[in-house]
Amino acid sequence: MKAKNTSPDHGSALDYSEGMHGSQPDVASNAPERSFLIKNLHRITDPLADLIELDALEIYLADSRTGIMERVFRTGRLESIWEFSPEQSGIAFMRKQIEKNETRIINLPNSRVAELAQSLREKAFGQVACLPVQVAGTPAGILCAVHTRRSMLDQGEQDMLSSLAAWIGEILLYEKKSQQARAEIITQERERIGMDLHDGIIQSLYGIGLSMENARLNLTQGSGDALEMVESSLEALQSAIADIRAYILDLRPRQLRHENLFEGMRSLIREFRANTMVDVELEGNPEDVEGLEREQVDALFHIFQEAISNTAKHAKATEVSVRIWKRDGRVMLRINDNGQGFDISKPDRRIGQGLANMRARAEGAGGGMEIVSIRKQGTTLLAWVPVRGAS
Repeated sequence: MKAKNTSPDHGSALDYSEGMHGSQPDVASNAPERSFLIKNLHRITDPLADLIELDALEIYLADSRTGIMERVFRTGRLESIWEFSPEQSGIAFMRKQIEKNETRIINLPNSRVAELAQSLREKAFGQVACLPVQVAGTPAGILCAVHTRRSMLDQGEQDMLSSLAAWIGEILLYEKKSQQARAEIITQERERIGMDLHDGIIQSLYGIGLSMENARLNLTQGSGDALEMVESSLEALQSAIADIRAYILDLRPRQLRHENLFEGMRSLIREFRANTMVDVELEGNPEDVEGLEREQVDALFHIFQEAISNTAKHAKATEVSVRIWKRDGRVMLRINDNGQGFDISKPDRRIGQGLANMRARAEGAGGGMEIVSIRKQGTTLLAWVPVRGAS
């Protein structure tokens, strides 16, 4: 197992509010992308650190493939608790802590733990606490906290840190399960697309081909039915083109092509109108989506994309109303159509997978989703995500 300690990257895309003692929390610039909860841990760690007078708090996680220890979170006035270099034996220290899977308290000053930052080894007072982070009972990383006050950590303070480490483990377990769910959704989506193409568009094109072949034979034989067959084939072809357009709308590259979510939605609505001739009304302002992180922007855009794609393919709607607005620290997205609706308790396989995809995106961005559908009356979808820095 190797350990890697990277310096804070305050120029990264992750922009935090001020952390404890005026410093900014750090997610290492080369660390793997973490969940929304991990990236916003400072909202919990900073008040806790102020309460028990911590100078810094860091979280290290072991990469399951390489064994390298990555610092994925840091906050506090100290730049780092540890010093790691190729020549040092800090690797062994981290490995032992992972293997022991128990809390260790290092009293300061301490010249024997060479992996500690030089400034900490020479401190006259203080302690460094190392607590295991477990995922489903398996050691996955270490939470490190340091203080330089005269008084030692009492049992209550140690219990607070232990609870924090346990909670982080629960976050990581949730993240792991979410990744597995997303992988399963991708597999199911591929199967759905293959089934839809085979049972729908491909069969339609095959039928059109047979009709055109019959028309050609009738022309060579001088039959008067050839023109009627050609016209029927053209109508079927127009229907197949409409189906293809609906699928193209759904299968666009899953990246927002505009920096602003509102403009991206406008662009998608224009494309939707051109392909389906369905009337769509958008209500809201670009200012309503300001302050969202990329994760929340992508989630709302993809939910919107999936929702109107479902409308095009299944709802048989003539009108769609869309509203996006900000309220109580959240950005809300509502999509309503006047289509045929469906039974929410028993959606067919295709609709059910789409709903699961949208709900997973909303929850993965720290938000949620609700849907109401009434037969012959239409469907209303409401999704929301939190706004960074909102109280």
